[in-house]
Amino acid sequence: MSYAVLILILGGLGLAYLKLPSDRLWLAIAMGVSYFLWGIWLHYQSKSLHWSIVLEYFSLALLGVSLLIFMGLRA
Repeated sequence: MSYAVLILILGGLGLAYLKLPSDRLWLAIAMGVSYFLWGIWLHYQSKSLHWSIVLEYFSLALLGVSLLIFMGLRA
């Protein structure tokens, strides 16, 4: 169920990212923040939240946001 929530959130933001080129910066940041918070929430619910997991989700979100921002600048 929680993966369906992630797919819906990121899918909606991804569609908005493609359709609204003027708002790509904020939408990329929103995708990264939502992915990061979803990961923290998922591991908090299962009581397996550790600093290494927080850093992992943060680094992946930062990498994804960076890629989306730089791709958006080229378009």
